[in-house]
Amino acid sequence: MTNRDPTVFVVDDEIQARDSVCALVRSMGLPAEGFDSGEEFLKYYQGQAGCVVTDYRMHGMNGIQLQEALIKQGNALPLIVVTAFARTPMTVQTIKNGAVTLIDKPYDNDNLWKAIRVALNRDVLQRQQKNDFAEIRLRLKSLSGKEQTVLDYILKGTTNKTMSSKLDVSLRTIENRRRKIFSKLRVDSVAELVKVVLESRVHQS
Repeated sequence: MTNRDPTVFVVDDEIQARDSVCALVRSMGLPAEGFDSGEEFLKYYQGQAGCVVTDYRMHGMNGIQLQEALIKQGNALPLIVVTAFARTPMTVQTIKNGAVTLIDKPYDNDNLWKAIRVALNRDVLQRQQKNDFAEIRLRLKSLSGKEQTVLDYILKGTTNKTMSSKLDVSLRTIENRRRKIFSKLRVDSVAELVKVVLESRVHQS
């Protein structure tokens, strides 16, 4: 294991169940940390990479409430809910909130480990995507005021000739600003430019 290894956070108020999941994870070569309540975990968690395996029914907040608290805090940490009391509304709400899956107790260790692997992979992808969009927003901030104005016109589908007229500058000036925009945002086409800008706005945090 290394300091960069993701951690599986196990939240369960039953010590035997908690220790069992932690032992499974550690047997697979990854670190695991146990917590006896959602409240305890939320006090501890500081954005580390990994995923959560939580029981649904616990003292204090339940598994879904823990999931919703993480979402409210802006932590899209992949979560797996295990429960002996599965009900259709619970399953629907859990998955709707973005959980990887809901697993019935008693569960098969292989199935739980497969779910954990899916959750860890999702966390890697989410973190990479977040970093990518953060970089794009930095590139957008590097645009000058005049370049930003041209970008806004491009997003509206305005032609270079119309921009030239509206901004009272030469067509060559507009073309130069467009080239700088494309260069700074590292795109090669208007379609790519529009996609990058719109996606960065959707994923702003």
